[in-house]
Amino acid sequence: MPMKIILFEDSQGMAEELLLALNKAVAGKGEASLFEPAPGTPPAGTHEARLKEELSLPRYRDASLIVVDLDLSKVESYRGLSEPTVRRVTDALGTPECAYARGEEIGDEFVRVAEQRESTIALSVKAGSAKFARHVVSVAEGFGYIADQLPTALKEPRKKFPGKLLATILGKPEYSEKIALYASGDQNRLASVLRVGGTDEERRRRLTCLLGYWLWDSVLRYPGVVVNEVAASSYLNIHEDTFRRTGAVQALFEKARYRGPFAEAKGLMWWRGMLDDIVAESGLADGREFAAKQLQQEVPRSECCEDPARPAGYYCMLSEKPVSLENSKGGLTWFPRGADLARVSAKKFEELGPWL
Repeated sequence: MPMKIILFEDSQGMAEELLLALNKAVAGKGEASLFEPAPGTPPAGTHEARLKEELSLPRYRDASLIVVDLDLSKVESYRGLSEPTVRRVTDALGTPECAYARGEEIGDEFVRVAEQRESTIALSVKAGSAKFARHVVSVAEGFGYIADQLPTALKEPRKKFPGKLLATILGKPEYSEKIALYASGDQNRLASVLRVGGTDEERRRRLTCLLGYWLWDSVLRYPGVVVNEVAASSYLNIHEDTFRRTGAVQALFEKARYRGPFAEAKGLMWWRGMLDDIVAESGLADGREFAAKQLQQEVPRSECCEDPARPAGYYCMLSEKPVSLENSKGGLTWFPRGADLARVSAKKFEELGPWL
């Protein structure tokens, strides 16, 4: 099925810019179009009921992804429409949705603290419309991949626990128990999947959404099963700058790269278990010793962001820096149980403790 991306944007200039970028990014795979409320006097009833009816029209039905500006204050015929309202409607329809902001990075520290709600996918336009568009297409393709793989995963024997389903879809059934440790949040969306009623196809659509949001906002977000570039360098005991900038070092761990759903939008990531296998097969103590031996040169060790005299090993979720066990706080209520490498540095915890 061709990709269908629907954009909610209330500024004409921004809508034109983003649609141009989105259609370039999706060229040959489908198209992106702007959501335009039906003309005429708005009917009586709630925004949710009206929007659900409009998004069920042929033009918008079966969208691959709904992309929504966090600020919809200028939508005249939908006064008071908000991204959370759109999200509730898309949840009911079983349609993937992602939000975006124009002015600030979604990853800004305050936002990372404040967004501890049900799983959400949030992008930013700050780095430019072209990069934003590529990330949107990556998100849409990620949900499409999950939807394609789900029927086969559901045919697997034994009970269909979420961890087993997602691990099967990702082609890593050996990690199902570790992935299951991430199933500790998002009760609102889980309830939408288990809600009585609907056809098998509607339930599969909602399950696709649930698995996609869970993968994006939990499994790929918190280092444990999968690690991002900084977390990988810290875990391997290789200095962050060396790991980022030295292609020869990253090439040593190439076969551990994560290439599953959302890979382009999330950036470089690695399967932690496969990193362990690479180091274990070498018989050396850690990734730094392995890299040094393979490259026949000294490789700088990792450094804790609070005390460079200490090696790191962990990842601060707020500063996004390597941190040591001794100089950080773990086990916060919003950390999934499987995210054993996720920490908050002592300084950040002292500064933001009441928010955490």
